Amino acid sequence: MNNKITPIIIAFLATVSISLNAQNRELVNDTLSMSPAYAMDVFYSMADGEVASVAREGWDIAFYTNAFSAGIIINEGNGTQLYSYPNSDTAGWATFDTVGMTSWKSLSNSNESWEDGAFNKNATGHPDYGWGIYNPVTHGLTGDSLYLINVPGVGFKKLWMVDKVSVDNIYHIRYADVDGSNEMNVELALKPYVSKNFAYYSLAKDELLDREPDTDWDILFTKYIDLTPDNEGNMVEYLVTGATGNINRYANKFYPVAADYNDWSAKPFDSLKNTIGYDWKSFDMSTFSWVVDDSTAFFVMNQAGDVYKLVFTYWEGSSSGVFALQKELVQASFINDNIADASILSIYPNPATDVLNIKAEKRLSGNLTISDISGRVVFNEYIVDADFITVNISNLTKGLYSISIDDSKSHNSGKFIVK
Repeated sequence: MNNKITPIIIAFLATVSISLNAQNRELVNDTLSMSPAYAMDVFYSMADGEVASVAREGWDIAFYTNAFSAGIIINEGNGTQLYSYPNSDTAGWATFDTVGMTSWKSLSNSNESWEDGAFNKNATGHPDYGWGIYNPVTHGLTGDSLYLINVPGVGFKKLWMVDKVSVDNIYHIRYADVDGSNEMNVELALKPYVSKNFAYYSLAKDELLDREPDTDWDILFTKYIDLTPDNEGNMVEYLVTGATGNINRYANKFYPVAADYNDWSAKPFDSLKNTIGYDWKSFDMSTFSWVVDDSTAFFVMNQAGDVYKLVFTYWEGSSSGVFALQKELVQASFINDNIADASILSIYPNPATDVLNIKAEKRLSGNLTISDISGRVVFNEYIVDADFITVNISNLTKGLYSISIDDSKSHNSGKFIVK
């Protein structure tokens, strides 16, 4: 998936935004720490600096909080491992065993999309979301797969995502020791966490955790699995430490460039989780120290539409987890296009490929319009007294789109990505 803001919108931003001349730019140097062994997750705002520093341990599974999402991730940064059970569907719960598990498929979170978690790895497309099947009548999901999960400090458990009651934003899950002992049947209500991207769950404590700040942050410094080249140049999955972008934030990368490079509009932005990533640093075996590439620059667009230049200047390593960066505001926008805007519309799946579902909190009548990022209308339909609409988007190209429903009393809008 490669979700991009094309040069059309960049030109538009340049037209309506404030150009900052050199004397008005302020360079800010920030020193941060993920603590020894990179034990902390650091949430960072381009405008305000560090928002929160939270221990990475203590949770095992996290659920994307949108009521009509099926996204479930694992805490791979803390060593949690997930395997598909190949011997049966959910009918094999009572006879679950680990014979031959060395050949089972290990699942990891997507390195590009937060919503595509390890539990979604085997998804084949709507209505199959990996761990469960979407029901077009109830708009919920029913679990059809079994898993083996290995949790640090807990050990191996068999696990079944039983269902999701989407209208109530409630999951039911079931887990036990492999031999069936210590079984837990748990109901997880996500509504209290909808201002966050994820609600985090600990199997050891049987507890939902509120560990994430609200969405006013741009970058999470953490450990995650990404693709890295091996000695033969093949791309393999590997646990890395780096910078991951918040959902619905945009960034681009320029390499090699001089220290004074500021032409942020020369390349499209994208919304991938790992655009900033980890490989702006490398380990020098001759000096046994980390080296930060001084010819790499990133530009990050925050939620308000402001563009910041980001350059990393120091990385000490796992002994302290200390690192440093330099940032400057290079384009301040008049636009307050809150990409994650509040709306009564729930849009899923997001990203989407062929079918888009729109669920409203009340019945609406009016024009349903889908536009691309240049403002060109690509779909228009008049709806009458509806609170659930399905749209075929298979003819849309990859990218970012806006959707709106305008009736006589309200304007309702949202964003989605076609992958």
